[in-house]
Amino acid sequence: MLRAEHRMSRAALAEAVNVNVQTIGALERGDHYPSLDLALRICDVFELPVEAVFSRTEFGPLSAELYPRTKGQT
Repeated sequence: MLRAEHRMSRAALAEAVNVNVQTIGALERGDHYPSLDLALRICDVFELPVEAVFSRTEFGPLSAELYPRTKGQT
């Protein structure tokens, strides 16, 4: 989860994108999908393209892409 990987609380993200904490929870549970405006605000916070929020395929943890393990590493 993007927010957790950035060690950001739900409250901090909610404040940064000007929504309530419950909205962030609903987004994370998949109970609600962001509007384009909210998706763009979330992308601005994490400095990511909008495709990182709006995608038909689920993204793996960003840390796995930034720090890939090589064979034999734990």
